[in-house]
This record gives sequence, C-alpha cells and structure tokens, in this order.
Amino acid sequence: MPSPLLPLLLLALGTSEAGPTDTPPTEAPSAPSLAQLERRILGRGCEPRLLGDASRRFVEAQLLCDGHLSFILVQRSLAGSPLPETPRRLKALLDDALTRARAPFLRDGVTVVQGHSLPRSVLYRGYVLLMLAGMERAGVSDAQSTALFDALADQLVEALERQLLLPSFGKSIWPCDSAPAAAGLLLHGRLRGDAASLAMGERLTARLVALAALPSGFPTKVDARGKPVEPLPRGTTLAWTGAFLAMGSHPSAATFTSALVKGHCDHPAGALLPFAACREWPRGVKSKEDSASGPLLQGGYSVGASALAIAATRLSPEHQDWHADLRNTAREMGIRPMLEKPHQHPLEASLYWWGTTARAW
Repeated sequence: MPSPLLPLLLLALGTSEAGPTDTPPTEAPSAPSLAQLERRILGRGCEPRLLGDASRRFVEAQLLCDGHLSFILVQRSLAGSPLPETPRRLKALLDDALTRARAPFLRDGVTVVQGHSLPRSVLYRGYVLLMLAGMERAGVSDAQSTALFDALADQLVEALERQLLLPSFGKSIWPCDSAPAAAGLLLHGRLRGDAASLAMGERLTARLVALAALPSGFPTKVDARGKPVEPLPRGTTLAWTGAFLAMGSHPSAATFTSALVKGHCDHPAGALLPFAACREWPRGVKSKEDSASGPLLQGGYSVGASALAIAATRLSPEHQDWHADLRNTAREMGIRPMLEKPHQHPLEASLYWWGTTARAW
C-alpha cells in the first residue's frame, strides 16, 4: 500500500534547439489554468514553504514561481501556442522578480544593474538572467529588457572572473545553483552575439563538469576554491543542474542527468510497472530530510529529486522512458487535484508544468 505522502513526492520540490521530434509530447496546461496561476503568483504570491507545510521552509518560493511561470510562457511561444498578451505577462513576472522576489536574498548585499538593486546571490542573478533570455528567445523583449539583459550578463561575467563559484546565500556555495547562471550566459552569448558571456558560460559549465568528475561525485557544497565541504551528491542537485544546462542547450547536461538516473532513480513498483521515483541520497546512503530535499518517503525517495527529474529527463533524449515513468507516477499518485486548483499550489504547479513542457532554448 503506498504511503499517503506519496502524492506529494512528485508535486513540489529542477545541442541545438529542440523541436517536436526531440522531446516527448507535452502535458500542456490550459490558458485559464495559467491565468489563474498568474493571478496567484503576482497577487498573493507564493508561500515560502513546501506543500503548505510551515515546518518545510522554502524561502526562494516567490523567485521560483516568477521564473518558472515565465519559462512556461516562453516554452508555449516556442512551441507555437503563445498565450494572449505574452509580452505583458512576461514583463509583469520580471518586475515581480526584480522587486518582491528579492527579499530572501537582500541580506547578503546588492549590486546596482541598470538602476535595479539586485542581490549578489548567483542563484537570484541566474534566474533573472534566464527570464531575460526567455524574453529575448521568444521575440518579446524591448529596449529596456534587452539593456538589462546585456548589463546583467556583463556584471555576472565580471563577478565570475574574480571568483568562478559564487554563493547562493551568505557564504554557502552550492555548485548546482550556478547552473541557471551558466545557462543564462550561454544563451546571452548566442542571442546577443557576445563572445565574453559565451566564453564565461562555457567556463562555468566546465567547472561544474569537473566537480561532477570527482571520485565522490558532484558535491552538494564547496568552499570558495571549489573544495568539497559536503561531498555527497544529491538527487536534487543533479536533476537541477542537468535540467538548467539542458535549457541552455549544453551537451554537458547529460553528465548530470545520467548520474541522477544511474545513482538515484528506481522503479519502486518493479521493472514491469511504468512508475519511477528518485532518491535524494545515493543508493545505500541514509540521511535526514532538510529544506533542500523536502519530504523524504520510505526508501529515501525525494520531493526535489523526483520532481526536478521530470524536467531533466524530458530534456535528455537518452532518458525518455524515465520521463514517461516519472510522469505516470505523478499522475497516478495525485498530481491532478493540485493542477485543477493551481492558485492553491502555485509553486508545485509551476514546477510540474515547467518540467512537462520543458525544451532547450
């Protein structure tokens, strides 16, 4: 009998342009559902917790809600089914990311970019850079957003030249949190013909790949020199890195997605049944739950690893069967009721719909 928490497992906690034959069929949300989700995100906002549980704090929730709904809208445009008023919607989400969503990151200081006081967090700046890349990629940018895109890319290149791996919060350096910045720089380099941002995107990606090649695997945390502080690889960090590097169309995404599937993902109901889930910790390792892993179920199956694996495997041609099985699990174990009321589950709906419609940019 499955755990009653299993429905929650997959609902919360991430080469050339992908085309219709490069990715599996989408599970596209309806326009009214996305409008409902948008009203909640830009109105009341996203609560800083997982699954509405106050004991599971997730302070980045508003930034992720803004970012992932933005990504979904861009993905619809690239697929040829843009929502009405897509430019207005993307601009409103960007404005929210540039203001309200900054709050959890402000304590670590700000830097001024095109008149905006932006947190120094590489996670924050990477998300904003990707949102701007999406507007440029979908052809809905304007002079103001393009100027910010260029200025933020230049500023990130300058910061990364001084220290290649930057903190997410305080002095904590999670290498996976550099993946959105790496993807954003790669996209800026291609979309804007900027050799410096393209070179830095490649350099940062190469550093992540080098960390993944360590005998202990891709570390959870490192110090400023890149020395592992928490060497044990997590399913969430592998899935996150694989998904974002794939959004940036970088072949190194396969390094992380393959390591995720090989070391963390299983068919808990047996090889003959089309259901899959991924562990937070490598097989044979038991550790406790925290805010990054979210709820851990019997066997160590993880919120973050399983949910983000939906996006990572969708973007990996070698792992389409895993993508289908992860989606099967989500559907069979309770995703539909949450998606029917996205205003009640904005973070969960944003992440799921992003993962099931993800494409390389």
